[in-house]
Amino acid sequence: MSALLTRLRGPALLSLLDQGAVSGFGFLAGIAAARLIDMEGFGRFALVLIVAGFAQGLHNALVTAPLMTLAGSVRSPSRYAAAVGAGALVLAAGLALGVAGALALYFSWRGEPVPVDLVTAAGALTLAQNLQLTARRLLFAYGGGGRALAMDLARAASFPLAVAALWALGIPLNAARLVELLALTAVLTTLPVLVGRAVEPGRRRLAVTSLRHWQMARWLLPVVLVTFGQEQLVWILAGGALGEEALGGLRAAQYLVGIVLLMLAATENVVPTGAGRAYDQGGEPALRSYLVSVTRRLGLPVGFLLAVVAVPADLWLRLVFGAPYEPYAPCLRWLALGVVFIFLRDMVAQIFRARRRTDVIFRAFAVSFAVSLALVQPLIGRYGAAGAAAVVTIAHGASLLALLAALGRTTPSRTTATRAEAP
Repeated sequence: MSALLTRLRGPALLSLLDQGAVSGFGFLAGIAAARLIDMEGFGRFALVLIVAGFAQGLHNALVTAPLMTLAGSVRSPSRYAAAVGAGALVLAAGLALGVAGALALYFSWRGEPVPVDLVTAAGALTLAQNLQLTARRLLFAYGGGGRALAMDLARAASFPLAVAALWALGIPLNAARLVELLALTAVLTTLPVLVGRAVEPGRRRLAVTSLRHWQMARWLLPVVLVTFGQEQLVWILAGGALGEEALGGLRAAQYLVGIVLLMLAATENVVPTGAGRAYDQGGEPALRSYLVSVTRRLGLPVGFLLAVVAVPADLWLRLVFGAPYEPYAPCLRWLALGVVFIFLRDMVAQIFRARRRTDVIFRAFAVSFAVSLALVQPLIGRYGAAGAAAVVTIAHGASLLALLAALGRTTPSRTTATRAEAP
């Protein structure tokens, strides 16, 4: 443990703590919503979070994922950060309108009156959370991880205080009000960060930055579409074929591997920037040396946590969720193996991100999507919920193998990422 704590210091530790704050807040906010409002209202609340989450995935592909790779190689960090902020504001506003419009169409299609308050709150939440995501990544990219953690902790603390204030004032809570509070707390905690970086980027800088981001995002964007549909589609088909009880067991198993996925998500604040900087400064040897070092440092805690969760899987399911969930222990073990594939795949993918070859990543995920489509019906039909978990795991393994095969075929071009091309 002391060795692990020694390694988890500086930006890495701040990143892990911040991801814990963000993920923990989201988890507890969902539980609070289910407790505070009725089932129909919670369903609407969940619908908003799903649609807004998809919009955030698009925003990440276009803005923050390229940012974390390019930030280490720009000549003028302040101008680049200003250009990213300006572009993020425009994109977030467009996505907010898209989310509001999509929800309005959804309710109209069902023949229900459009809940204007909920639709408007959903748009505001999309705008606020995408700006907060951008602010968080900018802070981590330029040594402000402590401020990012403070921002996210402030939001996590202000939301329950706002809910308690409404309850004390006797104001009834519903889905729209909870979404409004989520949006408001995100705005109030993000604005000080964005205002502090309010520098005029200039039209040329904004255009150059947008072009450089698009060169990476044009392939990351379809990755979002493929990956969002891959697991969600499998769970939906499993629920339709096996019933809601099986879907609940699968989701319970997924929750228990979530702590390791949280650790992997935290690396997004650090590893892409470090990989991009290593490649720009030392080429392919420096990049591979950096990623091998990261893989070794993270591999031990990842493997240890997965073993602790997966080996006594039935015990954990019984203790955390209850005895009826014990039969889903094989699902938990399959999903734990899937996390191993995810970890290794992410490390290999960093090579192609640093090379600005995100098209290779898209093709690898397209392979996994095709594999899941081919296997989902026969495996669920024969093995039930365990078959569904196996489909997801095998698909992750297929994308890892596709990236490794592409790595063996390609010859890196050192000229693809030079300082002269940096925005």
